[in-house]
Amino acid sequence: MATLELYSKGANVWVPDPDAVWVSAQLLQDYRPGEKHLLLQLSNGNVRLGSPSDLPPLGNPDILEGENDLTALSFLHEPAVLHNLRVRFLDYSSIYTYCGIVLVAINPYDQLPIYGEEVIDAYSGQDMADMEPHIFSVAEEAYRTMIREEKNQSIIISGESGSGKTVSAKFTMRYFAVVGGAAQQTSVEERVLASNPIMESIGNAKTTRNDNSSRFGKYIEIGFGRKGDIIGANMRTYLLEKSRVVFQASTERNYHIFYQLCASRELPEMRSLKLDAPENFRYTNQGGEMQIPGTDDLSDLERTRSAFTILGVQPDQQMELFRILSAVLHLGNVNIQASGCLLFIFLHNSCFDSQAEDRSLAVFSKLLGVEGSQLAHWLCHRRLAVGGEMLVKPMTGQQAVEARDALAKHIYGQLFAWTVQRLNSALRAQQGRTKSFVGVLDIYGFETFERNSFEQFCINYANEKLQQQFNRHVFHLEQEEYIREELAWSRIEFSDNQQCIDLIEGQLGMFDLLDEECRMPKGSDESWVRKLYDQHLSSKPHPHFRKPRMSNSAFIVLHFADTVQYECDGFLDKNRDTVFEELINILKASQSELVAELFQQQRNVSPVANGSIRSGKRAAREHKLTVGFQFRQSLQMLMETLNSTTPHYVRCIKPNDLKEPFLFDPKRTVQQLRACGVLETIRISAAGYPSRWTYEEFFSRYRILLRGPQSQDQAQAACRQALPQLIPDPDQYCFGKTKVFFRAGQVALLERLRAERLRVAAVIIQSQVRGWLARIRYTRIHWATLTIQRYSRGALARRLALILRYTRAALVIQKTYRMMVVRQLFLMIRQATVTIQAFARGMLERRRYRLLVAERAAVLLQATVRGWLARQAYRRVRAAVVFMQCCIRRKAARRQLLKLKSEARSVERYRELNKGMEVKLMQLQLKADQEARESAALRETLMAEREASSAELAALRATIQKLESQLQEKPQPGPVISEKEAEERRRAEEKAAQEILQLKEVGLQTINTLSSFYLVRNAVSQVTSALRAEVDEERRKYQGLLREFTRLEQRYDNLREMSLLTEVISWLQRETALNAIFFNVLFSVSLRWRVSSLVFPSALATETSSPAQSKPSAVTGLLECRKRDETKLIKNLVTDIRVDSALSLAPGLPASVLFLCVRQADCSGDQARARSLCSAAVTAMKAALKKHVSDIDMTVLWLKNICLFHDLLTQHSPNDLIRTLSDLSIQAYQQLLSITETRLQNIIVPALLESETIQGLSGSAVKLAVSRKRAGSDPRTVGGEAPTMASVLRELGALHTALTQQALPKTLMEQAFHQLTYLICASAFNSLLLRKDMCSWSRGLQIRYNVSVLEEWLRGRGLQAGGAVATLEPLIQAVQLLQVGKKTEADAQGIVRTCSALSSQQIVKILTLYTPHSDLDERVTLNFIRSVQVQSADPSQLLMDVRRVFPVIFLYSPPPVLSAEQLVIPDSLKISFLRKA
Repeated sequence: MATLELYSKGANVWVPDPDAVWVSAQLLQDYRPGEKHLLLQLSNGNVRLGSPSDLPPLGNPDILEGENDLTALSFLHEPAVLHNLRVRFLDYSSIYTYCGIVLVAINPYDQLPIYGEEVIDAYSGQDMADMEPHIFSVAEEAYRTMIREEKNQSIIISGESGSGKTVSAKFTMRYFAVVGGAAQQTSVEERVLASNPIMESIGNAKTTRNDNSSRFGKYIEIGFGRKGDIIGANMRTYLLEKSRVVFQASTERNYHIFYQLCASRELPEMRSLKLDAPENFRYTNQGGEMQIPGTDDLSDLERTRSAFTILGVQPDQQMELFRILSAVLHLGNVNIQASGCLLFIFLHNSCFDSQAEDRSLAVFSKLLGVEGSQLAHWLCHRRLAVGGEMLVKPMTGQQAVEARDALAKHIYGQLFAWTVQRLNSALRAQQGRTKSFVGVLDIYGFETFERNSFEQFCINYANEKLQQQFNRHVFHLEQEEYIREELAWSRIEFSDNQQCIDLIEGQLGMFDLLDEECRMPKGSDESWVRKLYDQHLSSKPHPHFRKPRMSNSAFIVLHFADTVQYECDGFLDKNRDTVFEELINILKASQSELVAELFQQQRNVSPVANGSIRSGKRAAREHKLTVGFQFRQSLQMLMETLNSTTPHYVRCIKPNDLKEPFLFDPKRTVQQLRACGVLETIRISAAGYPSRWTYEEFFSRYRILLRGPQSQDQAQAACRQALPQLIPDPDQYCFGKTKVFFRAGQVALLERLRAERLRVAAVIIQSQVRGWLARIRYTRIHWATLTIQRYSRGALARRLALILRYTRAALVIQKTYRMMVVRQLFLMIRQATVTIQAFARGMLERRRYRLLVAERAAVLLQATVRGWLARQAYRRVRAAVVFMQCCIRRKAARRQLLKLKSEARSVERYRELNKGMEVKLMQLQLKADQEARESAALRETLMAEREASSAELAALRATIQKLESQLQEKPQPGPVISEKEAEERRRAEEKAAQEILQLKEVGLQTINTLSSFYLVRNAVSQVTSALRAEVDEERRKYQGLLREFTRLEQRYDNLREMSLLTEVISWLQRETALNAIFFNVLFSVSLRWRVSSLVFPSALATETSSPAQSKPSAVTGLLECRKRDETKLIKNLVTDIRVDSALSLAPGLPASVLFLCVRQADCSGDQARARSLCSAAVTAMKAALKKHVSDIDMTVLWLKNICLFHDLLTQHSPNDLIRTLSDLSIQAYQQLLSITETRLQNIIVPALLESETIQGLSGSAVKLAVSRKRAGSDPRTVGGEAPTMASVLRELGALHTALTQQALPKTLMEQAFHQLTYLICASAFNSLLLRKDMCSWSRGLQIRYNVSVLEEWLRGRGLQAGGAVATLEPLIQAVQLLQVGKKTEADAQGIVRTCSALSSQQIVKILTLYTPHSDLDERVTLNFIRSVQVQSADPSQLLMDVRRVFPVIFLYSPPPVLSAEQLVIPDSLKISFLRKA
């Protein structure tokens, strides 16, 4: 089928547009060759005619919209690339997109949460083809390729100003610092990152396009050792824009460092610099912009100074640096004015008082330590050599100003070069020669402005060279792919810009003519341009050189990216970049060591140094070091370096010129895509075979188009047999060894054939289904008709029988009713008579009884109420007294707590009260326990009183209601009552009413009292929860400090073993000593006893109560170890014990033996020997832990012994070593988790996400995409065994078995598996959020099954109580999200309601990545995603923190009584020298 047949009715095409560059349109009728017009309907509904002479580009299928690799598109052309970038940037907020080997990065102008350490962990060790596009993915690919192939790598980051090059370079270096610095824990990675703020402050400035634009190019080589750890770095810089020091355009700024110094002028150490606001300096006020919104120059300077300190620059050297920079500012305020033949130097009036005319020059001279009079003289005069004699000639005012500015630029350039050299010295490898390196090139992109000068010419020349290298590398990769697949291919033609490069750097090229003109005594820009016209227009016209029509002082160069017109003004001066030797000699004689060093070393600089010196004697030699010559040499060195490495490309795109977040300007984007070579990559790919499928993928996707037997094993033969019938033109496809290759557009053609085949099949299925439905309908109608007839006849028969039955029933009812009426009348009359008699007799008796009961009840009620009131008053007084006591004690306790906290912060106070602190802490603990017991007793008393009050109140209310009901009853007519009785009754009723009111008041008071108790209880519970949260945070911080201390110790051991330089060792020893002091202080303050009592509950109470216990006079069942045998005991039992022997011992045997020996020494009264033996045992256990740092079984064994030793000492012989054992227990636990996490780290993602436990589920769901894996990238091993859930369960089972064999507590096992399941969940969840191929329905089902296997394993071993299963909830909800409906508003509400463990960002990310893997599925619409986002506004982070650590709690359980007779000590331990005591 020809490609022209794709231009059918309904096909999507792209048509040019003046505003949007390209707009989508749809064909309203089929196109046939020979037609004169195309009928198109635009996306806005307008209809227009197109020309068939130039057919518009076809649109890609909807399934490819938002593809993360541009080369995977079926149609590769400019509108498809632009549309795909727009969709990813605006609709999916994805700023990174692959384009073959190029990563396209669009600047979002916003802070995105995609650069945290959890993202680095997610990308570390992952294949580039599996993850979403990211700058970390490119860095990981370069790092892994360097480790695997042992070949140097380069990451080339380019783009125009404001596109995000500097930020991308910083994130790349940060990634290398994290993944390359974790192995040996050295400080080199910290120094590499510290170089960024320094170079930004002295090399970056605000421009019209960027607030933090790098005004120089840099290439940083990060050196790695054999183990992949960073051991050094080196930086090379290119073409610093020194003209910015003396001139800034409107709305621009000078370099950041000047404004940072002005902002810090009020600091005490900065007052000697005599600085003022930046508005008062000529070199900082020309642009009119003094402040950048969102930045703080003062804090930036502090960050810069901290970076200098990290890199080893001493504070005095920093101040020397700042003095030179301040002197440059003061030099700019020296105003030179001509008056006749003389020149006067005076102060710029806008800066200082006019009376101090020489203040700026004086401050400049003082800061640099030079003679002010000599400087003033040589700023206005120059020395000439005439006939062998030296003459001094005054300069004009303009010449003197230029000399001043040239001096300022030269000073800044030398200072910049010195800073770079100083950084390289600090970053130089100190562990020997680097094995390989990764270079990060942050260089300016192609630039074109309204007025282009020498800087733009050099920048565009560098981009020409880089583009040539890029084109050749892309072509080389394409060629390698074809050769590897053994394809018969023809050479791909690509645009080579060698002619343009020859125009610039070739013989008699533009640089040669420029240097030649600089050698001429009276050379000028105009004469140089005329030479260009003569050489490249008249004598030998060059295709890339043109002359403007309306100008004789400009020229045009046709670059690969665009046509640029350059103005020749200033080319010669900028190329010379000279400064007079007399001024340099003055600076050489400076009293400042740094200033003298800067200019004394100038003669020893390399040929690539910036600037040259002009003197009367060396007029010819100066031109050998022109800026153009230096730049060409440095660029040649850069190209040689890049050609010797494997390059990786990052192209940064600026989406708009307004710096607005997520605003896409298609014109600016297309311009940059053309300039940075992305479209050239597309063109090279489209010229060959851009679409590439493995035979298995092609078979799974297009098996409905194949004929014959369809088996996965015969996929290649079936493809080779079917493709000639599907695509008649053999030039449109090609068969390789493992893949089938298609030219551009053929995948869309196959998609159309597939859709047509599916449509025909659907029509056949519809016809069969409709016939089946019609037959089913007829059968149902026939059956319904017969059923209705049958029911109708039956209903008529039943109706007749019912009428006959009703007639007979009516006669029976009449007879029975008449009989019943007569009988009821008789019974009613008899009942009425009996009732009247009974009521009359009972009324008289009840009246008499009622009087007796009322009197008796009143007497009882009075007695009960009076007694209850007395008891209630007593209880209320007692409760108030108890509550007041509680308040007073709580207030006193809080005061004591504040006092303890304040004393804990004072190290001096601790040193004075060190010995008394523990006693006070014990007393406080006892007091806290007593108050807790009192609080529990009061709570029980309160509950009992509350129950009694409730019961009495209910009884009283019942009595009151009964009395009120009796009073409300009207008395029956009876005999007349006497007045005395009536008066007594009235008094009794009044008394009862008063008592009822009193009872109600007492009830209200009781209710108020109970409500106040409820409020107090709620307040106490709130305070308790807050204190518990605070304690948990303290515990987490404490254990984190222990982990950091362990890391520092390991770091010190590693550096000591490698025998580093003396200064490095001394520095690290100081750091370790400081950390040790810090930890000693930390262990002694109140936080220590709080955390220790919480990590080991009841330990402190045991210590407090132990001293009060009397020591037994004689203890039996101990082991005695003589003084000379202690070392042998420690060696045989702990240090040198073999692994097999140790694992065969009973759990805790070494700790038991050591404790019995310590206990015997303690009971014998030899406290010093007991303490010595105990300390030696603790040290030996710590050494044993370090020795078995990667062995799970031995780590668990020593964890058990350390915990048992701690509990035994706590129970019998408490001392200060218990604190050390507590810390050692935590370290052993952390080491155990670290071993297991290391083993699990590389198998979590393959096992949970990639393994197909349910076989064949995803075999038919192959995505329409092409592998984006780079040539030379690390392929997944095919023959090796892929990790599965069995691998994960095997590692977890090994840990569980080791913990069970050593009989460790159940709570400790639950905490360990809680931490590990969180790691598993976080790693898998983060990878799921960064992998588009995992976000599908079928893959979600696989993942859910794998997680259920893990849940079942945990529940089968009873580990769910510690929260191990609950931590898997985010991953479970994420895979459930992949399986639920995602269309209606009800679905959105259900997702928000059910995914409670996920944040809104995580839900939106999963919905955005969701990919349909079959035609029956659809993408999630943007409206649905926005609906979910509106309903769940949760600002939490995107990824889970993989490095989160839950604090461990060791519950104290007193061990049973231990004796030597109970221990079974094997002979292999060789400790028979111990004697039972």
